[in-house]
Amino acid sequence: MGQVINIPNLLTLGRILLTPVIVYFILMDQPLQALIFMAVAGFTDMLDGAIAKHFNMRTTVGAYLDPLADKLMLVSTMVCLFYVDEVPLFVFLAVIFRDAIIIGGAALYELVTRSLRMEPTFLSKSTTVAQIFYVLLALLHMAYGFPETLMLIAVWVTFGLTVASGVQYMVLWTLKAVHAEKGG
Repeated sequence: MGQVINIPNLLTLGRILLTPVIVYFILMDQPLQALIFMAVAGFTDMLDGAIAKHFNMRTTVGAYLDPLADKLMLVSTMVCLFYVDEVPLFVFLAVIFRDAIIIGGAALYELVTRSLRMEPTFLSKSTTVAQIFYVLLALLHMAYGFPETLMLIAVWVTFGLTVASGVQYMVLWTLKAVHAEKGG
């Protein structure tokens, strides 16, 4: 594991700092500005992981900070987009409940086993990408009236991945806890 203060972790911190800016522009009905900052934040999400892996700059701090930054950004933007009537209730609830499952499951697992390691799955990473893409499309829709058919497809893909990922986390946390309890 590398230095705590490195480029990937700084990019992740940048994403955290961009979140209130994105929220502000959504709430001020300035979707184009929110879209620009969301695109930058989404790009930093891809870039920080790629840099960390390629240049062997992975850190324990980064392993916890990156998913926290994702949750903060996506939950904040989904709440705002729901508030301005751009996200349907069922997608909003799926995102909120999935993240509650992840955070609650991680906290409970750490409390019981004292051995939490952040290991996002392919499905989890795909869900994050889909949610970022969906937020970008919702902002495009607000700014330019993105086609309803494409928005509907994005809604269902995002919802499906979010629910599947939430279920996967519940199963994985349960299996890990049972395995840890058995002394494995």
